[in-house]
Amino acid sequence: MKNTSLLLGLLMMAGCTMPNEARYQIGPPAAIGGGVRPGASPADQDTVKEILQTVATPLRLKDMTGYSLLPNTIVYYQEIDSNNPVKLIAWSEGDKIFIELTHWPEEIGESRPYRSTREYIESELKRKFGDRSSVIAFKKLVERTAKPQ
Repeated sequence: MKNTSLLLGLLMMAGCTMPNEARYQIGPPAAIGGGVRPGASPADQDTVKEILQTVATPLRLKDMTGYSLLPNTIVYYQEIDSNNPVKLIAWSEGDKIFIELTHWPEEIGESRPYRSTREYIESELKRKFGDRSSVIAFKKLVERTAKPQ
């Protein structure tokens, strides 16, 4: 009960908004001849661009790829002139591609455009990449990128 009260108190202090975030990973194809796996292929990157452009256009997201500070950005879209912008970014790292969809809605819960975008991305990644695509937790992404190379 104490934890529930604390959580509710924190939500009230935060203005009752929580981010909606979805993160996806596209793993490498099977190793060639039992050897080294190839990096994220240009074809895979083009497929990801196509999927994200399909959702960015009706949401009127602006292509901000040229302004991204993230290394190896494939594409970066963001809603402009909004206090609660939708952001959609994809980048490659080694033999994997990562995609992140983020939105800070005015109210708690997923907005209809966010939900439909998330569902479309998930279905298209599954359709185009099969078992190579997966949803990943932010904690795992941070732990993976924090490890020394």
